Amino acid sequence: MGDEMDGDAASERSSVDRAALEGLAEAIDARDWDAATAAVRTGWFQLLSAHGEATRLLLERIPASELRGHPLLAMLLGIAYNGLGFHRVRALRYFVTAVRSARAPRNAAVSPVDRALIRSAEASAYRLIGRPGLAVGPATAAVATLDRLSDDDRQQLTELPRIYSQVGVSLYYAGQVEQAMETFSKGLAASPTTAPSPGFSNLAMLAGIHAFQGDLPEARAHVEYARTGPWTDRQRRTYIGTFYRLAEAMLALEQMDADTARVHLAAMEHDRRTIEHWVAGAQVEALALLVDGKPGEALAGLEAYASMRAGEARSPAVRSELGRMRALQQLALGNPDAAWVIVERDTVAGADQHIARARVHVSLGRNGSALTELRAAVRGPLTARQTADAAALEAAVLLRLAPTSRTRGVVEHLGALLERTEQRLALALLPEDDLDRVAAALDDVGYGRVTRDVPLRSLLPVAEPELLLTDRELAVLGQLLTTGSVAEIAATLVVSANTVKSQLRSVYRKLGVNNREDAIAVALTRNLLVERD
Repeated sequence: MGDEMDGDAASERSSVDRAALEGLAEAIDARDWDAATAAVRTGWFQLLSAHGEATRLLLERIPASELRGHPLLAMLLGIAYNGLGFHRVRALRYFVTAVRSARAPRNAAVSPVDRALIRSAEASAYRLIGRPGLAVGPATAAVATLDRLSDDDRQQLTELPRIYSQVGVSLYYAGQVEQAMETFSKGLAASPTTAPSPGFSNLAMLAGIHAFQGDLPEARAHVEYARTGPWTDRQRRTYIGTFYRLAEAMLALEQMDADTARVHLAAMEHDRRTIEHWVAGAQVEALALLVDGKPGEALAGLEAYASMRAGEARSPAVRSELGRMRALQQLALGNPDAAWVIVERDTVAGADQHIARARVHVSLGRNGSALTELRAAVRGPLTARQTADAAALEAAVLLRLAPTSRTRGVVEHLGALLERTEQRLALALLPEDDLDRVAAALDDVGYGRVTRDVPLRSLLPVAEPELLLTDRELAVLGQLLTTGSVAEIAATLVVSANTVKSQLRSVYRKLGVNNREDAIAVALTRNLLVERD
């Protein structure tokens, strides 16, 4: 029955899509630009999603002078060109034309509906060209305009929920997460309750963000609505449902269920080379492999994603997101030195970086350094996931030391937090011996159930401190790339030749080699000699 309903809905949608294109063609044939604007206003999403190429060819027939007087037409043409990778400069020209036209005094009478669409599209344009920070202004203006629309104006926007969603996505990728979630909530509230409702993207984004932030009860409530509400299977598996599937996968991974997570990841229908949510997808895929005990495969997958997305993967924000996951996989592989290099090279300053540093310090047995990083992490507002990670790491460190009154308080806080948020990965990401101690301490303070309700196990090995390189040994190892001369290394590092000889013997022993060439090969394999640019 579900497939039949999906088929009927698809047939109805196809009919609507054709009507939108036919209406635009008739208006342009008649050179009635106001009618063309009306056709675009009512069929905005259908024209882009179902008839992008045909829409572009129609809009190209409009004289430039008329595009300057009808900003909605110019903006749609710009978006159509933006999808053609080699013509994005031309797309920018149309974006600028539309924005300037909408703000020009002669166009002060641009309708609120058109103004909302233009500001929404302007925000999307900045996001799509890799300048998400510039999207905040137009996105905020678009939300304000949408909120002020009259009931009559809202009836003109049959796809109002999807406009809220597009604006919300722009805010989300600009780092305005709370504002984005408020916008998605507005879009969901404006969604019809009969299938196929156009508001699914708002629901999917909310589910995914709650899951990523560690608010699992909220994520679960949104996921349940996504499974049973006025939505279609197609919505759940295509681009607009990406964050819904990622939410499902995250909920499964919190139960240490990698098989179910993979089912949801496999259900997504998208092109990895073009989907804008690729970073979130890459991280969840890597986490699923980690839970499945395959950190090497996870690391290789992250590198493949980064290679595929080329320039995008080199942006500071993306490098930071992927860097934290790369470092985690290196810890799981028993390479805390490599994890430290990645954290220092790739991650940006903030709570996530402090927590990532603390996790490496815990693996290295550096208890004081770990506590210092955790104190720095909690100075600002944290998500539920960041709070749980920090609390779990602090509890692990304190339980290594002589017990104090603070130790019990931290363990009680951790237990209450895990029970409320339903998180369990915060515990699984502790080294095995630390997990055992934390689980016993939770049991002692009455929270043993949080470790017994899932098949909990450590995803990280216990580090072997005697095999870890010191900072000075890393420096000597780095010099081996350019010279094998003990004298040259000693001069560069301003130490004696005997000191260099001693450190080289220690490096070779820890790496399990007996010559310079093998030491360099092992170091490169473990990412110990990556430049910190």
